[in-house]
Parts: sequence; C-alpha cells; structure tokens
Amino acid sequence: MKKIAILASLLVSLGLYGTAAFAEITGTSHDLTSNTTLLTNAGNTEICAYCHTPHDASTTNTTTPLWNHEDTQATYTMYSSPSLDMTIAVSPAGVSLACLSCHDGTVAADQLLNFPSGVNAGQGIFSLGNSLGTDLSNDHPISLTYNAAQDVDFVAPVNSQVNGLQLFGAGGDQVECGTCHSVHDNTNEPFLRMSNAGSALCLACHVK
Repeated sequence: MKKIAILASLLVSLGLYGTAAFAEITGTSHDLTSNTTLLTNAGNTEICAYCHTPHDASTTNTTTPLWNHEDTQATYTMYSSPSLDMTIAVSPAGVSLACLSCHDGTVAADQLLNFPSGVNAGQGIFSLGNSLGTDLSNDHPISLTYNAAQDVDFVAPVNSQVNGLQLFGAGGDQVECGTCHSVHDNTNEPFLRMSNAGSALCLACHVK
C-alpha cells in the first residue's frame, strides 16, 4: 500500500495521474492513438502509454519519469558555431534523448519497453514522417552548458531557470529540448513553453 501511495504521489507531481496531461495532448501531434500503430491496431487507446509506464520503466533513461520507450542508439552531428562561447556536449544527453528516441527517425514511435495489456510486443511499425534526423548542426543547440558569464549576450539564470525556461542536468545548467518545448502543452505551437510572438521565447535567453 505504501508503494502504491508513493507512485500515485509521483504521478500527480508529474501531471501523469488523472486527466490533466491527457486532456492537454488529446488531438495534438503527441496523441498517437489516431495513428496506425501496434497499440491502435490492438484497439488500445492509452495515450500516455507511448511515453510512460507505471511498471518496468527504462533503467537507462532515468532523467525522464517512468519512461517507456526504447532508447535511440544513433550517432549525431551536433551544432557548432565559431561565435558560440558556451560548451556543447559531443552527443545529446538527458531529456533530449527521450525526445530524439522518436524524433530522430531511427526508432519507431511505438517501440515500447512495456506494452499495455492485450498488445503483443514486437518491432514498432509507426515512424514519424517529419523527423529531425541525426544531423543536428542546423537546429537549435541542445545539451549546451548555459553559462551567461561566458557571453554577455545571454541572460543570467536564476535557480536553474532563465525567465521561466527550465535548465536541466545535474548542475541545473543544461539547455535541452525541454527548455523550449513542453511535451504536454501545445497552447503555443509547436509545444513551446511560451508564445514566441515578437521573438519573446528567443529573448528570454538571448540579449539582442
């Protein structure tokens, strides 16, 4: 009973318990129940199951709560620029790997670790048609150590946030996909943390 209570408390804190997160992604591009996948072929309508599981979650991706998706094993070309003074990791890390496990196009979106009851496990059959690929050199940098002291053109963070945008990692200083994107809320398409009208999202970090 104690373990159940702890799990329920965790799910509430993550927005995975109840209807809040469910309602926010219903009908968005993160609602994969409308696509032809192993789950929908079996008549399964569990929206959350594509990303999360209460049992047998990933033991390799521990940065994403109750993660239920096969890891990507891809090798990436990271962003680089001679004008960038901050450090970018040699490969994506943290929560960005969860995003890339679907969005780099190398792993099927329905390639899960723990399939819901009634769904036979197997190789995934549904891949995103518009994937980022493994060349990230022309995308916004991720797995970047945000250090405004290295560049006066950036806003200094406060408590691992920059104007409300979350930084990740053990040191609370990593720019990842989740810094700009909120997977459960598509109020500001495409799943942006805030409106980018007037470049507001960009100017939250960049001083221009």
